[in-house]
Amino acid sequence: MTPRTRALSLRFPGRALCALTAALAALMILVGGVAAADPAAQVPANVVEPLGAVDRAAVVPYKQLVGAADARNLNAAVVDTSSYWVAATDREGHVIAAQIPRPKAGRDFAQPTASPAATTTASGALPGAFDLAASLRADGVTVLSPTAATPASSSGLSGLMRFLILPLGIALAAVLVMGSIALIRRTNGGRSPGGRGGAASHGKIRKSAQVEAPPVRFTDVAGCDEAVEELSEVVVFLSEPERFRRVGARMPRGVILHGPPGTGKTLLAKAVAGESGVPFFALSGSDFVDTFVGVGASRVRDLFAQARKSEKGAIIFFDEIDAIGRARGAGMSGADSEREGTLNQLLVELDGFGARDKVVVIAATNRLDMLDHALLRPGRFDRRVQVGLPAETGRLAILELHSKGMPIADREGLAGLARMTAGFAGADLSNMVNEAAIMAARAGRRTILAEDLDEGLLRAVAGPQRADRRIAEGELEVIAWHEAGHALAAELCPTHQKAQRVTILARGDAAGLALYGNQDRALTSQQHMHERMVVAMAGRAAEQVRFGIISSGAANDLEQVSTMAREAVERLGFSPRVGQIVSTAGPRQIPLSGETRRTIDEEISRMVDAAYADAVALLTDYREGLDALGALLLEHEQVDRADIEEALSSLTGGGGGGGRLPARADALPTSRQPVAAPAPHRLPTPEPVAAVQDEDAPRRRRLPNVHVPRGRRVRTGVEAAAATVYALTLTRRRRGRRKPAL
Repeated sequence: MTPRTRALSLRFPGRALCALTAALAALMILVGGVAAADPAAQVPANVVEPLGAVDRAAVVPYKQLVGAADARNLNAAVVDTSSYWVAATDREGHVIAAQIPRPKAGRDFAQPTASPAATTTASGALPGAFDLAASLRADGVTVLSPTAATPASSSGLSGLMRFLILPLGIALAAVLVMGSIALIRRTNGGRSPGGRGGAASHGKIRKSAQVEAPPVRFTDVAGCDEAVEELSEVVVFLSEPERFRRVGARMPRGVILHGPPGTGKTLLAKAVAGESGVPFFALSGSDFVDTFVGVGASRVRDLFAQARKSEKGAIIFFDEIDAIGRARGAGMSGADSEREGTLNQLLVELDGFGARDKVVVIAATNRLDMLDHALLRPGRFDRRVQVGLPAETGRLAILELHSKGMPIADREGLAGLARMTAGFAGADLSNMVNEAAIMAARAGRRTILAEDLDEGLLRAVAGPQRADRRIAEGELEVIAWHEAGHALAAELCPTHQKAQRVTILARGDAAGLALYGNQDRALTSQQHMHERMVVAMAGRAAEQVRFGIISSGAANDLEQVSTMAREAVERLGFSPRVGQIVSTAGPRQIPLSGETRRTIDEEISRMVDAAYADAVALLTDYREGLDALGALLLEHEQVDRADIEEALSSLTGGGGGGGRLPARADALPTSRQPVAAPAPHRLPTPEPVAAVQDEDAPRRRRLPNVHVPRGRRVRTGVEAAAATVYALTLTRRRRGRRKPAL
């Protein structure tokens, strides 16, 4: 925290306290003024008691009471000059009372010059408190004396007490509330409910960083046996350290898990937490990113300080460590410098002068290439465990693990799903099984059928089926032949896996779908890459062969082919012109010249065009199989592997096509060549129509040719027309002008 930020943070509570005090004082004055006002009018008991009234006296204006006395409607009255009240009874026995106006100094205390009745009658003014009794007697009213006033009949609290009682109560309540807040903050150590708060504890890790042991064990993880074996040794190191000390082995400082998303890196960390039996701290890289300077480094220090307190050892798990572990020197902004400061503190804690016995760090990331080299060296992260996509056996184990306890009718069908789900991660397979269970529950069945698993697979790949698909006339045939081209090309390419299911039912953004099995390969050959591009371009080639046109249905295919061609040229060195130059993207990108870049783009275009030409040639030779498969798709909308083999049995048996295979990748043309396509349909040339001229129609007047001088500017449009009119007018004026007489 900078000095300016610290000063602002220190001045802010004082300003807030001053503002709160001012608001409280204003509230006290406002409420006190209202409370200090005279209470509601209440007739004293010593004024009403002499009249012997049972009912409560009705309070009326003083002028009304005096008027009733002048009208001779009152019988008796009681005047109290101490409380300035008067009460009277009328002829019907009703009791009325009025408050006498208080006298004013210098006028009402003067000695009267005449009788009160004469003064009232002459001037028309109301009698004062000291003249009221005489005025009532003059009107024939019997005036009685008030009884002695008791302490209970006093007007209550004084004006000062009424002014202070409510503000003092509000101030007391405010003090109690502020005291309670201060006590709570002091009890919690200045922390907020989330685990942080206050200037002193802002650099501490949250309380929930130390998690309880989850119920996940290594038996709940499948498809990554190598990673489970590596991490199980960490648990054994913590539980039986003497077993390794006898042979001089030391505990690994750190293990970093890297691989694609959804492969189970976080699940492995949970399994380690459940198996280890030692304190487990789980945080993400974003927990160390903060607005204030130095907070990330402070939290790293606090994390390792708490981990070292455990005598049995501890495990720290950093999820998405690339948020703070990126290579240093990539940026020059303030955020980058703060991140680098946090990374420097992490490097010191991982392998510095401080003791770090029995503290193991596990980190997970999807981008290992972005991490700093100093973070990955031995001594900090001794082991790198790749958690990749599972193979076919691993996918089958994951499917069996996630389907354990589910009522699946045919468990042997899981092997076929494992064969068709090449490239699926563990999270994808779990989602697929869950979708199948949802489909069975939606249909009201108690068992999961094979069709539910197939629907779960399709929903996981392309989403739910679209029920409101809008399709024009003839588009369904184009989609059917497009997908048939993919399936047929996969059958004709020896190194490509065969199609397992083809459908023309729209799902998500896809109008059709072809699913292939995939062999688990460690290497990719140039021929295999070419055949993959041929199969991807076979959809557009089928449209070209069958209908003589192409559509936008191959947009996704073109993206895949462009990606494969760029990978073949830039990463795998399959281009004879570019050679073995590798161009990697990212922070370690190798700079290339403009000429090399142009050559790379030309080679990518050449490979894509060669794959398209090869696909057109293949489907042209096997036109019968293409039409048979397209018609089958139009009839059933979805075909499986058995249907495809039956439709293409004549081709695989040696009939049709002459046994043509895809071209050799090393014998492709070295330059771009146009693909032979059917001649486009030409529109008929319209016959010329002679213009019919009406003799009776008025002829247009032709303007004479006017010489317009040429200049550097060329006049067009309105400007040219204006210049022509001006020239005509000038010519006529010159013709009509006569020469002067001699």
